[in-house]
Amino acid sequence: MIDLGDYVAQMHPQDDTFLKKGIVVSSNYDKFEVQWLNYNKEFWQEFEGEAFEELNRRYLLTRMSYNRNNDNVDITILSKAGKNGVG
Repeated sequence: MIDLGDYVAQMHPQDDTFLKKGIVVSSNYDKFEVQWLNYNKEFWQEFEGEAFEELNRRYLLTRMSYNRNNDNVDITILSKAGKNGVG
């Protein structure tokens, strides 16, 4: 189960690529929120120029809410909070 403080990633739907990585900043019974910290610059076409860089930073590094009952959520835990000697 995804909990407060966990380091998580949004996975590509067809392979093992991480699209975004972030930290769970809020968690309750039916949902959790992730503050996205970084993203896969190659996948999000940042190499195309400064416009993509600004759009990516503005729209990808946001706080997103996910419903726990949604079976299609593509979030995986990279590191559990408190389980790695921190927190």
